[in-house]
This record gives sequence, structure tokens and C-alpha cells, in this order.
Amino acid sequence: MSTMNRRSRLALFVLPLLVAASACDLAMADFKSKETAEWRKSYELQPGGVVEIGNVNGKIEVEPASGPGIEVVAVKSASGASSEAAKEALKRIQIEDNASPSHVRIETKITRGESFLSGGNLSVHYSVRVPASTEVKVTTINGGIELRGLAGRVTASATNGGVVGREISGPIDASTVNGGVEVGLAQVAEPGVKLECTNGGIKLQLPRDAKADIAARISNGGIETSNLQLDASGEQNRRQLDGRLNGGGPRIRLEGTNGGIRISGR
Repeated sequence: MSTMNRRSRLALFVLPLLVAASACDLAMADFKSKETAEWRKSYELQPGGVVEIGNVNGKIEVEPASGPGIEVVAVKSASGASSEAAKEALKRIQIEDNASPSHVRIETKITRGESFLSGGNLSVHYSVRVPASTEVKVTTINGGIELRGLAGRVTASATNGGVVGREISGPIDASTVNGGVEVGLAQVAEPGVKLECTNGGIKLQLPRDAKADIAARISNGGIETSNLQLDASGEQNRRQLDGRLNGGGPRIRLEGTNGGIRISGR
């Protein structure tokens, strides 16, 4: 089964959950009290190491650090019918870490309360700083991902939320089920680029003088290019594009189900 088919099936599973979540929002309308708690840690990582963040609800932001270490700040949030209920709900959020000189993994764990009404809207917002060349793997179920100025290999996956990358100069593999993917490249790394989206659009911006082989596919929506010297290398139509940018180079693969694909030069 292809990657996109698997994602399409996952979308069919996730959408009913979103409807249920909307109903839950009505039930939690009185959860006006909010409490937060900060979790902060630093790590040393050897060159070539990997940083991995797994979140449940909430955003993940990753950008270059000023020094050689890893800095992680996670803000846990919970709401409740009262301040006491919100504080109690905060206890249901746990952050687990496992660190070695070559691999740092951090994961959000949310446990069920004794009663649904004990608290709601549990989330964690991660702000992560890493040496620019570090390999980064980030996933979140409900929330977006934002990446800035990274030069190492990046793998980013979101289920309900978008993925945004700015000034990326390393290889990137980014995917979403419900949300858009928007990536701006400082350069096209030799291992290439892979962007996938089930429900939402894909936007890719890259230097006009970059060299790449581009393959784009969309099931429902169009493909547009602008400000690029792109020569056809295969079939081109509204939903399929194969072309060589400035003579060809690393492979860029874009694949979507519902939404348009926009490729532009700068």
C-alpha cells in the first residue's frame, strides 16, 4: 500500500475524531481556568547525533542554538472548571526523556483522569534549540510544527496541524494528514526533499539557481510553478509534473491528495 493511501485511510479515521472533539468542546465550554508549568532541560550531543521529539497535543518549534548543546523548554497547559481542577489536570501531563551522547528522545505522555470533567485542553508547547547540523525528528498528533534555519536531516510529521520550514538547507521529509506543508529552502541538499500532504496544500520555495529533479503529483487540485527555469522531463498536466530545474540535480518529490501544489523560485 502506498504512503499516500495509508495517509488517506488515516484521514478517514481521524476526521470522525475531530467531529467528536467538536462536541467535546461544547462540554468543556466552562473550563475557563488555565494553569501552566514549565519543563526545561539541556543536553550534550556528539556531532552526528539525533534529537527526537514526540508530542500529543501542542506545537513543536525547532531552531538553531547559539552553542553546541541542546536546549528544550516545554510549557505544559491545562484548563479546568476551577484553578484547582486545572492544576490537578496538569498532573496528567508527563514528559519522559531518554538521553545518550548520540540520541536524545523526548516524549509527551498524557494519562486519563478519573473523570472527564476533571480537566481538559491538555497540551505541551515545545521550544527546542539544537546545533544547526543536528538530525531532527519531530512528530505531533494535534498541533503544528515550525522549523527554522536547520542544516541537518529533518523528518517532520503532523496529523492535525501544518508543517512550516524556513531557511532549510539540509534534506527534509515532511508530511501531514490534515494541514498544509510550507517549506522554504536555502539550498537543495544532495539527499533531496520529500513533502506529502493528505488534506491541505503544499508550498515549496527554493533558490532560482538551485539544481533539482522535481516530481509532483496531486489527486484533487492543481500544480503551479513560478519564477523557475524548469524543463519538462516527462508528462505535465494539471495534476502531474516532472521537470528538471537548471539541468537537474537532487530529487524533490511532492505528493498530495486534497489541495494544490505551488512551487516557486526566489
